[in-house]
Amino acid sequence: MSSIKLKHSGGNSVSISAPSSNPASDKIITLPNNETGQIITSDRSGTTLQRQFKYLTSGSQLAKGGAIAELNSNLRIDFTPKAADSNLLMEFYAPFVFPNSTHLQYCLFYDNTASAGVSLPPASGSRSRVHWTNRNGPNDVNDNDALNMRIVTPASTTNARQYTIHYGTEGGLAQFFQSTLSTASGTMLPMTFVITEIAA
Repeated sequence: MSSIKLKHSGGNSVSISAPSSNPASDKIITLPNNETGQIITSDRSGTTLQRQFKYLTSGSQLAKGGAIAELNSNLRIDFTPKAADSNLLMEFYAPFVFPNSTHLQYCLFYDNTASAGVSLPPASGSRSRVHWTNRNGPNDVNDNDALNMRIVTPASTTNARQYTIHYGTEGGLAQFFQSTLSTASGTMLPMTFVITEIAA
């Protein structure tokens, strides 16, 4: 096998060696022309392996409430981890309006492929197992709040899977994307769902 030896001025060297087995065809490794610094090695703990996200806006209101179910199918993220021992940082942010209601609200990250919540807290009695819960203080038709949740879950495998967001209330309807109030006090609002894979 051939190799390229890069020698340090102190005398020792680093060799770039040919593959240990013959590849099926010639391979090319192209170095980026807009990067400086070091190439990430096997010691990559804490580095970002990939990031996928959905950023949604709409000119129409999405009114959601009642039993916990998928918030918006457009939030679905198909995700294939690059390493089985990595961790997935999941983040979801969605401001909303919940007018004149004291109803409880619930939200969680959901794995559509496994048909289950992602790394939920342990079961305890009849308590709801979720990643976020909230109760607004009712004031008027423009009661603003924000759904902001984050978890870390192990990738466990490199199998493809699909993640989404599930949301529910005791009955009241939350207003996403657009408030019913159309004066200057009303709002147009986004949703952001981000999944970041981090090396173990």
